[in-house]
Amino acid sequence: MMTADEQSLLRLMEEVLPAVSVWEQKKRKPAQIFSLPVVVALMLFQRLDEEGTQQAVVRRLVEGRLDRLLPDGKRVRERNISPASGGYAGACQSLPVATMEKVCDQLLDELGQRIEPEPELELPVLVLDGSGISLEHRPQLLDKYPRSRNQYGQGHWGMLKLVGLHDARTGIALRPAWGPMYGEKAVSEQALAQQAIKRAPAGSVILGDGNFGIFSFAYAVQQSDRRMVFRLTAKRARAMGAARLLPQGEMDFCWKPSRHDRRANPGLAADAEIHGRLIVVSLKGWREPFYLFTTLGESAEKIVRLYCLRWNIEVDFRTLKVTLRLRHLRGKSSAAVEKELLIAVVAYGLVRACMALAARRAGLTPRRLSFTQCYGWLNDMLEKLFSPHAATREKAFDRMLKFMAGAKLPQRKKQRVYPREIWGHRQSFPNRRPPKTEGQKTK
Repeated sequence: MMTADEQSLLRLMEEVLPAVSVWEQKKRKPAQIFSLPVVVALMLFQRLDEEGTQQAVVRRLVEGRLDRLLPDGKRVRERNISPASGGYAGACQSLPVATMEKVCDQLLDELGQRIEPEPELELPVLVLDGSGISLEHRPQLLDKYPRSRNQYGQGHWGMLKLVGLHDARTGIALRPAWGPMYGEKAVSEQALAQQAIKRAPAGSVILGDGNFGIFSFAYAVQQSDRRMVFRLTAKRARAMGAARLLPQGEMDFCWKPSRHDRRANPGLAADAEIHGRLIVVSLKGWREPFYLFTTLGESAEKIVRLYCLRWNIEVDFRTLKVTLRLRHLRGKSSAAVEKELLIAVVAYGLVRACMALAARRAGLTPRRLSFTQCYGWLNDMLEKLFSPHAATREKAFDRMLKFMAGAKLPQRKKQRVYPREIWGHRQSFPNRRPPKTEGQKTK
């Protein structure tokens, strides 16, 4: 017997677009094959499919695996659907970004309702962080998302900066914020984060590393009626008086903006301040003390244990980039890139929501399950979940959750530790080098 939450998620997957589809279909011809529900379903299939090509998902459509979503028309009744991917590609291209944002907001809001409070705090805990995504080398993309630049020169690919907000327990993501990473219009992670936190549940706790432990952002979190646990850099913490607490301690602190904060953020109110606690922790094996600022009233031990959940978003970003192939977006225009990014976050949230329900069945925490295995089970069951028969859909959903509940990660007696090094990606060819100038010596 399925619970109410399980039935709710199954209905979401059955309908694909509960409200937007009806509004959108009124603008389309009844016999058009690539209606909005079909396009969104195929985009989800493509993102979840291991092959990940347009031809692979159109093949599923031709084989009759999405008949329940198709409109009633002559070509559908006679099974005369073209196996070419051009129609699907054109439908994706003509889909407005605004409509895609509305669709994804609706789906992510529905998935976000499954974000559960942290048991000890009785509040949702969300982890905040940013990452970079490379884009295709296309003039239109490079104008909006310029190429990277470092001490060795200019890169080849355009770069997009992404800031995400993920539930610490389940990993379900809210709609991220993004912008150019380089160039004259480059946007900071803190500015993007201020957009992202608006979608967080009211009263939730925001976790962030030292990049977000600055006054302007912490004040924005407080003004949005949300709590915070931020790590501080050693320099900033000592300027706030943390040296008096070494090697370990805590004190109440009223954080006020410095002159530099005022210059960088002229819009700050004259009486801007944040009342909270400054916590310093030193443990055996740590290279340096840990500086935290929080507006929570929990003990220092609980705050440190809570902040340790921040590492989960690093694992989430790795999963998004590797398993869901978000490391490099293949879209040839900014609109295509944004739609590809949005549907990837929806697909990721769908897997995480199923994992949360499966873990609840097994009496486990969602992070104890393997994302890769659960992702595989959802991909295998997708066709049956879109079956025209309700009994088949319910049976497939129940079996999928059962299989996911058994996809437990191993419990290692000793935690694996890796050195802090950059792991390069495997390359088939050597790195391209600029041509030598006349003044350089040849070997």
